[in-house]
Amino acid sequence: MNRTDLKNQAKKALADNWTWAVTLTLLLSLLPSFLAFLTFGFGGLLSIFFVASAQIAFLNLLDKHKEENIFTAAFTSFRQGRFLPILINSLLQYLFLIFWTLLFIIPGLIKAYSYSMTNYIIEDLIAEGRDIEPTEAITKSRLLMDGHKLDLFILDLSFLGWAFLTHYPNLWNRSFMVSTLYLYNSRSLLPPISCS
Repeated sequence: MNRTDLKNQAKKALADNWTWAVTLTLLLSLLPSFLAFLTFGFGGLLSIFFVASAQIAFLNLLDKHKEENIFTAAFTSFRQGRFLPILINSLLQYLFLIFWTLLFIIPGLIKAYSYSMTNYIIEDLIAEGRDIEPTEAITKSRLLMDGHKLDLFILDLSFLGWAFLTHYPNLWNRSFMVSTLYLYNSRSLLPPISCS
């Protein structure tokens, strides 16, 4: 499936949900900053959970399981056993990215794309009721993205024009971008990786 088809599918899924998507994006953009201000920077650590919440909420929207309550959707990563796997995998992911970036910027960027599906894989494993090992989701993301990193990079670049046009991604563009990136992750587009 090409980028145009992905974007058209995302627009179709968002057609009757723009208010929900924009409000959720605004809330998830403001909460980490507000918490970082209140906690003298510690709230910035919580941003990893709000990014995961956005990914899971848009995943549910596109899978026709939208969480109607925006506040519940904003705190999705704190519920149903997601907190610890997201925390451990995110911290390990950032640690690995720091080490790869120390080698040079390009290996760090490549690994960032290798690990980009980690939160989606965590969600799939939790949906299956599986316990998640510390690096399991990162490893599965790396395997899943093998041969697809350039495709995702080009998809990300396709949003760059909108970012410049709107003086950095606005709420509509961000909602659209997250939805399109989820569709890219869809199991119908990439070869399935066994979770066993």
